[in-house]
This record gives sequence, structure tokens and C-alpha cells, in this order.
Amino acid sequence: MPRAAGEPARAVRQLRIEAAKAHGFGKPRAAALMAALARVLPQTGGPVFAGIETWPGDLASDGVIFRLNAGLHALALAGREAGVLGALYRGGAMPSTFALEAALAHALDVHGGDLLGWLAHPTQTNEVARVAGLVAALLELGRSAALPCEVLELGASAGLNLNFPHYAVQLGAVRAGAATSAVTLAPQWRGGGAPEGALSVTAARGVDLHPLDAGLEADRKRLAAYLWPGETARAARLAAAIGIAQTHPPQVDTGLASAWLLQRFAEPQRRGVRRVVFHSMVLQYASAAERAAIDRAFALAGARAEPDRPLVRVSIEWRADRAAVELRIAQWNGAGNGGEARLAALCHPYGEWIDWRGLT
Repeated sequence: MPRAAGEPARAVRQLRIEAAKAHGFGKPRAAALMAALARVLPQTGGPVFAGIETWPGDLASDGVIFRLNAGLHALALAGREAGVLGALYRGGAMPSTFALEAALAHALDVHGGDLLGWLAHPTQTNEVARVAGLVAALLELGRSAALPCEVLELGASAGLNLNFPHYAVQLGAVRAGAATSAVTLAPQWRGGGAPEGALSVTAARGVDLHPLDAGLEADRKRLAAYLWPGETARAARLAAAIGIAQTHPPQVDTGLASAWLLQRFAEPQRRGVRRVVFHSMVLQYASAAERAAIDRAFALAGARAEPDRPLVRVSIEWRADRAAVELRIAQWNGAGNGGEARLAALCHPYGEWIDWRGLT
């Protein structure tokens, strides 16, 4: 549909939205990048601008702006835009507005083909900090029944979250996971007291439509490119998690989440083991039909759940209005819990804080 006279371009509107979100979440470099792109892209974006304007799906749900950021970051990491953009992404001196706009105009003009290539691929935001929310959920579930857990992850990317038992996790005053680790997850803890208990995981396995392999240099570079500018601590955490994955390779299957879930649910569940399915910031990329198929898989499996073979769904996803990220827990156990998803916490999109409510 053509734009009305005076109406901002589609890409500009989305960039302004993302800039405001980044500012609200305390990411000034990302906010400056998005605001500068909103000014530069319609003027010098050429095919990149056209590709975003004619995008067949929803720009927000498809993470199109994140894809563009990844392409720009990849250019900086490879030394192909080592000046202003390199400094922006490394956390160096913040460039002036003029310098940033000039650098972006140059990158869009010279590297338009590369950036279009990044737009063509789905995002890979395998942020391990989010898995602290899963750990909190498992500890909360253990308060009512301390069962070992079999964990299944949807949209696992490179499987870094599946290695959470190898991470040290600090939830307020509560410590869980590995006593010592190269990866320490310590989100700012808000709200009620953190649940306590032992963390027992019998197995962890994931699925992704296009999984990455932390053992491959190209995939490691791809993961790094999806970071926002100047996030040095997050980059160090990602590198440490990749190092652990090279020692403890996670199991990630290739496939459609709904079909994979049906296969896993068809496998026998050991008595006395809690089966937990986890997904974080994934559903926005799934079609309505796929989301419905995932829900049906849970409904079918939940109907067979028993008190000593419970099923749990732990989700960390945007609320429908995209104004907040919610950690929700749904349980099926054939004895009073029929799959109602209860709000357990609000979370920072990249795991920097958890505002805990719990299930009691």
C-alpha cells in the first residue's frame, strides 16, 4: 500500500521505534545507530532501503532491523568498516552525529550487497543471559516437587542456552549451577526473593530451523555480529559460552519446532522426571500456524501428563503489545495443573534484570 503524503517511510518508522526501545533499555549506542539509520537510509540506502520497504512480512516480528545491525557489525568485525563503525561497535569514542551518518551512508553504498545478504537470513540472538530466567523457573518448580528435569529448547540457535548447567548463576542471594565457570549469569534481581533449591538436569536438547555450530569459525562470527554496538561485557560472555560449547557440544537438531516437539513428546518420559520445554524470544519469528501447532503439541502431551511425569512450558517472550517481556510458566500434571500459563516475572529482553513474582 503506498504511503500517504508526508507519512514516514516504513523503514523509518520501525527504526524510530527500535531507537526508542534501545534508549529505554539503556542502550545509547544502539539508539544512536537506529536514529542515524532512520535519517540516512531513505537518502542513500538504495537497494537496502528498498528491500526493507518492500519486506513481505512484519518488520518487527521478523527482526529486520536486527538483521541490518548484524550486517553492519559484521563489516566492522571484519575490518571492512574499521573506522567510525568499528569504534562504535568496539565501545570506543562515541562518534559525532555527522560522522556516524557519513559512515553509514558509505557502508550502505559500498556494501549494499552484503547487507542484503544479512537481511535474507533469520536472526541468531542466542543470548545466554536469558537462561537465568529458566534457572529461576526450575528452582521455583522444585519448591513444590524437587524432581530432576529433562530440558528441551525451541529455537536453540547454536545451543548455548542448553549448556546452562555449566554456567554459574546468581539470582539475588541464591547461587545455582556450576560452582565455578567462565560464564557467570547475574541479572539484577527485583521483586520477590529468588527461589532456592538444587538444580538437577538429566538431559538437554534443542531444535532450530537453521542451527549454528559453535565449532565453526563462520558461525562464531555470525553469533558475534548480532550483538548491539559497544556491548563489550555481552561479547565477552558470548565468547566464554562459545568456549564452553566447544568443550561440551550441545545437541541441537535441525527442524520445525512443532514437528520436533511431537517427536520428543512421543518418546517415553521417565517416572520421577519433569519434562521442561523452554523458549526465549522465539515465537515472534514463528508463523501463526506454527504457533498454533506448538500449542496443539503441548495440549496433546499435557493431556497425558501425570503427577510423577509432569510437563512444563517455560517461555520468555514479548507480550502481545511488545511493551514488556514476560516469563510465563505453564504446568500439566494430571492433578490440578492443566496448562494455564502464569506470569512468573518480567524480564529485560537480553536478561539484564528479572522482576520476579513467582508462582505463589
